[in-house]
Amino acid sequence: MKSTCRAVLLCVSVLWSFWLSDGGQERKGLREYGTRSSPAWCKEGSLVLNKCEEHCRCKNGKLVNCFRVRKEFTRMDTKERKRYINAYKTASVNARFKLDYQRIVAAHINAPDELLHTTPVIFFPWHRWFLVQFENLLRRIDCRVTLPYWDWSRVAHHWWRGSRYKDIWNPGQHGLGGDGNGWDECVEDGPFSKDKWKLLNVSGGGCLMRNFKHVALTGNTHHLRRTLSLPLKDFLQFEDTVRNIYHGDLHDLIRGTMWTSMTASNAPEMILHHSFLDKLWAEWQKKGQEYIKAYYPDLPSKKMPGSNYTARLCVVVSSFLHL
Repeated sequence: MKSTCRAVLLCVSVLWSFWLSDGGQERKGLREYGTRSSPAWCKEGSLVLNKCEEHCRCKNGKLVNCFRVRKEFTRMDTKERKRYINAYKTASVNARFKLDYQRIVAAHINAPDELLHTTPVIFFPWHRWFLVQFENLLRRIDCRVTLPYWDWSRVAHHWWRGSRYKDIWNPGQHGLGGDGNGWDECVEDGPFSKDKWKLLNVSGGGCLMRNFKHVALTGNTHHLRRTLSLPLKDFLQFEDTVRNIYHGDLHDLIRGTMWTSMTASNAPEMILHHSFLDKLWAEWQKKGQEYIKAYYPDLPSKKMPGSNYTARLCVVVSSFLHL
Protein backbone atom coordinates (compact mmCIF):
# COMPACT_ATOMS: atom_id res chain seq x y z
CA MET A 1 0.00 0.00 0.00
CA LYS A 2 1.43 3.38 -0.97
CA SER A 3 2.24 6.01 1.61
CA THR A 4 1.43 4.02 4.72
CA CYS A 5 1.13 6.88 7.20
CA ARG A 6 -1.01 8.96 4.84
CA ALA A 7 -3.33 6.04 4.11
CA VAL A 8 -3.78 5.34 7.81
CA LEU A 9 -4.40 9.00 8.54
CA LEU A 10 -7.06 9.24 5.86
CA CYS A 11 -8.71 6.05 7.04
CA VAL A 12 -9.13 7.24 10.59
CA SER A 13 -9.72 10.91 9.86
CA VAL A 14 -12.49 10.32 7.36
CA LEU A 15 -14.95 10.13 10.26
CA TRP A 16 -14.81 13.87 10.56
CA SER A 17 -14.41 15.01 7.00
CA PHE A 18 -17.21 17.47 7.84
CA TRP A 19 -20.33 15.68 6.68
CA LEU A 20 -22.90 18.00 5.14
CA SER A 21 -26.55 17.45 4.32
CA ASP A 22 -26.89 20.33 1.87
CA GLY A 23 -24.40 20.55 -0.97
CA GLY A 24 -23.33 24.11 -1.64
CA GLN A 25 -24.13 25.50 1.80
CA GLU A 26 -20.55 25.01 2.95
CA ARG A 27 -19.37 27.79 0.62
CA LYS A 28 -21.32 30.51 2.37
CA GLY A 29 -18.91 32.80 4.15
CA LEU A 30 -15.84 30.99 2.78
CA ARG A 31 -13.21 32.55 0.55
CA GLU A 32 -11.46 30.54 -2.11
CA TYR A 33 -7.75 30.51 -1.39
CA GLY A 34 -6.79 28.93 -4.70
CA THR A 35 -3.10 29.39 -5.46
CA ARG A 36 -2.69 32.66 -3.58
CA SER A 37 0.10 32.66 -1.01
CA SER A 38 -0.03 36.18 0.38
CA PRO A 39 -0.47 36.26 4.18
CA ALA A 40 -2.87 39.17 3.68
CA TRP A 41 -5.21 36.88 1.78
CA CYS A 42 -5.16 34.31 4.56
CA LYS A 43 -6.88 36.04 7.45
CA GLU A 44 -5.75 34.53 10.74
CA GLY A 45 -8.20 31.92 12.00
CA SER A 46 -10.53 32.12 9.02
CA LEU A 47 -11.88 29.07 7.19
CA VAL A 48 -11.13 29.02 3.46
CA LEU A 49 -11.21 26.62 0.52
CA ASN A 50 -7.95 25.52 -1.04
CA LYS A 51 -7.54 24.65 -4.72
CA CYS A 52 -8.85 21.14 -4.03
CA GLU A 53 -11.90 22.60 -2.26
CA GLU A 54 -10.81 21.25 1.09
CA HIS A 55 -11.71 23.36 4.11
CA CYS A 56 -8.62 24.82 5.77
CA ARG A 57 -7.76 27.17 8.62
CA CYS A 58 -5.48 30.14 8.09
CA LYS A 59 -2.57 30.22 10.50
CA ASN A 60 0.49 32.45 10.13
CA GLY A 61 -0.34 33.01 6.47
CA LYS A 62 -0.57 29.30 5.71
CA LEU A 63 -3.39 26.82 5.29
CA VAL A 64 -3.45 24.17 8.02
CA ASN A 65 -5.77 21.44 9.30
CA CYS A 66 -7.38 20.94 5.90
CA PHE A 67 -10.20 18.44 5.62
CA ARG A 68 -12.39 17.02 2.90
CA VAL A 69 -16.12 17.53 2.60
CA ARG A 70 -18.57 14.80 1.63
CA LYS A 71 -21.95 15.99 0.39
CA GLU A 72 -25.41 14.56 -0.13
CA PHE A 73 -25.62 13.63 -3.81
CA THR A 74 -29.13 14.87 -4.57
CA ARG A 75 -28.32 18.26 -3.03
CA MET A 76 -25.12 18.79 -4.97
CA ASP A 77 -25.28 21.16 -7.93
CA THR A 78 -25.17 19.80 -11.47
CA LYS A 79 -21.53 20.71 -12.00
CA GLU A 80 -20.42 18.86 -8.88
CA ARG A 81 -22.45 15.78 -9.75
CA LYS A 82 -21.03 15.64 -13.27
CA ARG A 83 -17.52 16.11 -11.90
CA TYR A 84 -17.95 13.13 -9.59
CA ILE A 85 -19.49 10.91 -12.28
CA ASN A 86 -16.79 11.84 -14.80
CA ALA A 87 -14.07 10.99 -12.27
CA TYR A 88 -15.76 7.67 -11.51
CA LYS A 89 -16.02 6.75 -15.18
CA THR A 90 -12.44 7.83 -15.85
CA ALA A 91 -11.20 5.60 -13.02
CA SER A 92 -13.10 2.64 -14.43
CA VAL A 93 -11.99 2.92 -18.08
CA ASN A 94 -8.76 4.93 -18.32
CA ALA A 95 -5.70 2.68 -18.49
CA ARG A 96 -3.83 4.94 -16.07
CA PHE A 97 -6.34 4.26 -13.28
CA LYS A 98 -8.24 1.13 -14.26
CA LEU A 99 -5.93 -1.38 -12.55
CA ASP A 100 -6.31 0.44 -9.23
CA TYR A 101 -10.07 0.67 -9.77
CA GLN A 102 -10.15 -3.07 -10.44
CA ARG A 103 -8.03 -3.76 -7.35
CA ILE A 104 -10.48 -1.89 -5.12
CA VAL A 105 -13.55 -3.52 -6.67
CA ALA A 106 -11.90 -6.94 -6.39
CA ALA A 107 -11.10 -6.39 -2.70
CA HIS A 108 -14.84 -6.46 -2.00
CA ILE A 109 -15.39 -9.46 -4.25
CA ASN A 110 -12.59 -11.48 -2.67
CA ALA A 111 -13.34 -10.67 0.98
CA PRO A 112 -15.23 -13.53 2.70
CA ASP A 113 -18.90 -12.56 2.52
CA GLU A 114 -19.75 -14.19 5.85
CA LEU A 115 -17.06 -12.10 7.56
CA LEU A 116 -17.80 -8.88 5.73
CA HIS A 117 -21.60 -8.83 5.83
CA THR A 118 -23.05 -11.41 8.21
CA THR A 119 -21.10 -10.62 11.38
CA PRO A 120 -20.71 -7.31 13.21
CA VAL A 121 -16.94 -7.59 13.54
CA ILE A 122 -15.63 -5.63 10.56
CA PHE A 123 -18.61 -4.43 8.50
CA PHE A 124 -18.19 -0.80 9.56
CA PRO A 125 -14.38 -0.49 9.62
CA TRP A 126 -13.76 -2.53 6.48
CA HIS A 127 -16.16 -0.49 4.38
CA ARG A 128 -14.73 2.74 5.80
CA TRP A 129 -11.32 1.62 4.58
CA PHE A 130 -12.84 0.61 1.22
CA LEU A 131 -14.45 4.03 0.75
CA VAL A 132 -11.22 5.88 1.52
CA GLN A 133 -9.37 3.80 -1.09
CA PHE A 134 -12.03 4.68 -3.63
CA GLU A 135 -12.01 8.35 -2.71
CA ASN A 136 -8.23 8.57 -2.93
CA LEU A 137 -8.32 7.07 -6.42
CA LEU A 138 -10.91 9.58 -7.65
CA ARG A 139 -8.94 12.45 -6.15
CA ARG A 140 -5.92 11.46 -8.24
CA ILE A 141 -8.11 12.25 -11.23
CA ASP A 142 -9.62 15.45 -9.80
CA CYS A 143 -8.56 16.56 -6.32
CA ARG A 144 -11.85 18.43 -5.87
CA VAL A 145 -13.80 15.17 -5.81
CA THR A 146 -14.97 13.51 -2.61
CA LEU A 147 -17.37 10.61 -2.24
CA PRO A 148 -20.98 11.80 -2.08
CA TYR A 149 -23.53 9.97 0.00
CA TRP A 150 -27.16 9.30 -0.86
CA ASP A 151 -29.57 9.95 1.99
CA TRP A 152 -32.25 7.54 0.84
CA SER A 153 -34.19 8.04 4.09
CA ARG A 154 -35.59 11.29 2.66
CA VAL A 155 -37.18 9.39 -0.25
CA ALA A 156 -37.76 6.04 1.46
CA HIS A 157 -41.31 5.69 0.09
CA HIS A 158 -40.31 6.47 -3.51
CA TRP A 159 -36.57 5.81 -3.60
CA TRP A 160 -36.86 4.45 -7.18
CA ARG A 161 -38.08 7.78 -8.59
CA GLY A 162 -35.94 9.25 -11.37
CA SER A 163 -38.29 11.78 -12.96
CA ARG A 164 -37.13 14.84 -11.02
CA TYR A 165 -33.97 16.69 -11.95
CA LYS A 166 -32.29 16.14 -8.57
CA ASP A 167 -33.17 12.43 -8.30
CA ILE A 168 -30.24 10.04 -8.15
CA TRP A 169 -31.79 7.90 -10.90
CA ASN A 170 -32.28 10.83 -13.29
CA PRO A 171 -31.34 9.79 -16.86
CA GLY A 172 -29.28 12.94 -17.46
CA GLN A 173 -25.50 13.06 -17.34
CA HIS A 174 -25.75 14.32 -13.74
CA GLY A 175 -27.62 11.18 -12.59
CA LEU A 176 -26.91 7.46 -12.46
CA GLY A 177 -29.56 6.45 -14.97
CA GLY A 178 -32.64 4.49 -14.02
CA ASP A 179 -34.04 0.98 -13.82
CA GLY A 180 -32.94 -1.76 -16.18
CA ASN A 181 -35.06 -2.92 -19.09
CA GLY A 182 -37.59 -5.71 -18.79
CA TRP A 183 -35.71 -8.49 -20.55
CA ASP A 184 -32.04 -8.50 -19.52
CA GLU A 185 -32.12 -5.84 -16.76
CA CYS A 186 -29.52 -3.70 -18.56
CA VAL A 187 -29.57 0.02 -17.78
CA GLU A 188 -30.30 1.89 -21.01
CA ASP A 189 -30.10 5.54 -20.01
CA GLY A 190 -27.73 7.87 -18.22
CA PRO A 191 -23.92 7.85 -18.13
CA PHE A 192 -23.75 4.16 -17.19
CA SER A 193 -26.05 2.86 -19.93
CA LYS A 194 -25.10 -0.36 -21.68
CA ASP A 195 -23.85 1.48 -24.78
CA LYS A 196 -21.56 3.76 -22.71
CA TRP A 197 -20.16 1.66 -19.88
CA LYS A 198 -19.39 -1.97 -18.97
CA LEU A 199 -18.71 -3.89 -15.80
CA LEU A 200 -15.20 -5.19 -15.19
CA ASN A 201 -14.37 -8.74 -16.19
CA VAL A 202 -13.71 -9.50 -12.52
CA SER A 203 -17.41 -8.72 -11.95
CA GLY A 204 -18.55 -10.81 -14.89
CA GLY A 205 -18.44 -8.08 -17.52
CA GLY A 206 -21.45 -6.96 -19.52
CA CYS A 207 -23.90 -4.20 -18.73
CA LEU A 208 -24.81 -2.58 -15.43
CA MET A 209 -28.06 -4.24 -14.34
CA ARG A 210 -30.94 -3.06 -12.18
CA ASN A 211 -34.36 -4.54 -11.50
CA PHE A 212 -36.08 -2.20 -9.08
CA LYS A 213 -38.58 -3.65 -6.66
CA HIS A 214 -40.99 -0.84 -5.84
CA VAL A 215 -41.17 -1.39 -2.09
CA ALA A 216 -40.58 1.34 0.47
CA LEU A 217 -37.37 1.27 2.47
CA THR A 218 -37.59 0.52 6.17
CA GLY A 219 -35.08 3.27 6.88
CA ASN A 220 -37.18 6.41 6.64
CA THR A 221 -36.13 9.54 8.52
CA HIS A 222 -38.12 8.59 11.62
CA HIS A 223 -36.60 5.11 11.72
CA LEU A 224 -33.08 6.53 11.36
CA ARG A 225 -33.60 9.02 14.18
CA ARG A 226 -34.78 6.21 16.44
CA THR A 227 -31.80 4.05 15.54
CA LEU A 228 -29.30 6.86 16.12
CA SER A 229 -30.88 7.58 19.51
CA LEU A 230 -30.07 4.11 20.84
CA PRO A 231 -27.92 4.21 24.00
CA LEU A 232 -24.32 3.06 24.17
CA LYS A 233 -25.25 -0.34 25.62
CA ASP A 234 -27.27 -1.09 22.48
CA PHE A 235 -24.43 -0.74 19.99
CA LEU A 236 -25.00 -4.27 18.68
CA GLN A 237 -28.63 -3.39 17.95
CA PHE A 238 -27.49 -0.21 16.18
CA GLU A 239 -24.92 -2.12 14.13
CA ASP A 240 -27.34 -4.91 13.26
CA THR A 241 -30.00 -2.42 12.13
CA VAL A 242 -27.57 -0.61 9.85
CA ARG A 243 -25.95 -3.76 8.45
CA ASN A 244 -28.91 -6.10 8.08
CA ILE A 245 -31.77 -3.67 7.46
CA TYR A 246 -30.49 -0.41 5.98
CA HIS A 247 -27.61 -2.01 4.11
CA GLY A 248 -29.44 -5.11 2.96
CA ASP A 249 -32.72 -3.42 2.02
CA LEU A 250 -31.30 -1.26 -0.75
CA HIS A 251 -29.16 -4.01 -2.23
CA ASP A 252 -32.16 -6.34 -2.27
CA LEU A 253 -34.53 -3.78 -3.79
CA ILE A 254 -32.24 -2.43 -6.51
CA ARG A 255 -31.27 -6.01 -7.39
CA GLY A 256 -29.34 -6.61 -10.62
CA THR A 257 -25.64 -5.84 -10.17
CA MET A 258 -26.25 -4.70 -6.59
CA TRP A 259 -27.83 -8.00 -5.58
CA THR A 260 -24.67 -10.00 -4.90
CA SER A 261 -21.35 -9.25 -3.22
CA MET A 262 -19.60 -10.69 -6.28
CA THR A 263 -20.71 -7.74 -8.42
CA ALA A 264 -22.09 -5.00 -6.14
CA SER A 265 -18.78 -3.15 -5.71
CA ASN A 266 -18.78 -2.49 -9.46
CA ALA A 267 -22.16 -0.70 -9.33
CA PRO A 268 -21.77 3.10 -9.07
CA GLU A 269 -24.68 3.37 -6.64
CA MET A 270 -22.93 1.07 -4.17
CA ILE A 271 -20.44 3.80 -3.25
CA LEU A 272 -23.17 6.37 -2.53
CA HIS A 273 -25.11 3.83 -0.46
CA HIS A 274 -22.14 2.78 1.66
CA SER A 275 -20.97 6.35 2.06
CA PHE A 276 -24.30 7.07 3.75
CA LEU A 277 -23.99 3.99 5.96
CA ASP A 278 -20.55 5.23 6.98
CA LYS A 279 -22.09 8.60 7.79
CA LEU A 280 -24.60 6.90 10.09
CA TRP A 281 -21.75 5.22 11.95
CA ALA A 282 -19.97 8.58 12.12
CA GLU A 283 -23.12 10.18 13.58
CA TRP A 284 -23.22 7.42 16.20
CA GLN A 285 -19.55 7.93 17.08
CA LYS A 286 -20.08 11.67 17.28
CA LYS A 287 -22.32 11.18 20.31
CA GLY A 288 -19.34 10.86 22.64
CA GLN A 289 -15.85 9.52 23.15
CA GLU A 290 -17.19 6.27 24.56
CA TYR A 291 -19.26 5.73 21.39
CA ILE A 292 -16.19 5.78 19.14
CA LYS A 293 -14.84 2.44 20.35
CA ALA A 294 -18.20 0.87 21.18
CA TYR A 295 -17.86 -2.93 20.88
CA TYR A 296 -14.63 -2.63 18.89
CA PRO A 297 -11.82 -2.44 21.52
CA ASP A 298 -11.34 -6.21 21.33
CA LEU A 299 -10.99 -6.42 17.57
CA PRO A 300 -8.35 -8.90 16.43
CA SER A 301 -5.05 -7.28 15.56
CA LYS A 302 -4.70 -9.04 12.21
CA LYS A 303 -5.13 -7.14 8.97
CA MET A 304 -8.54 -6.89 7.34
CA PRO A 305 -9.17 -8.89 4.14
CA GLY A 306 -7.61 -7.16 1.13
CA SER A 307 -6.06 -4.47 3.31
CA ASN A 308 -2.72 -3.82 4.98
CA TYR A 309 -4.52 -2.28 7.95
CA THR A 310 -6.33 -3.56 10.99
CA ALA A 311 -9.95 -2.67 11.64
CA ARG A 312 -8.86 -0.78 14.74
CA LEU A 313 -7.12 1.88 12.62
CA CYS A 314 -10.43 2.69 10.92
CA VAL A 315 -12.28 3.04 14.21
CA VAL A 316 -10.29 5.32 16.49
CA VAL A 317 -10.74 8.72 14.93
CA SER A 318 -8.59 10.58 17.46
CA SER A 319 -5.45 8.58 16.68
CA PHE A 320 -4.77 10.41 13.42
CA LEU A 321 -3.99 13.59 15.33
CA HIS A 322 -0.81 12.04 16.69
CA LEU A 323 0.57 10.26 13.60
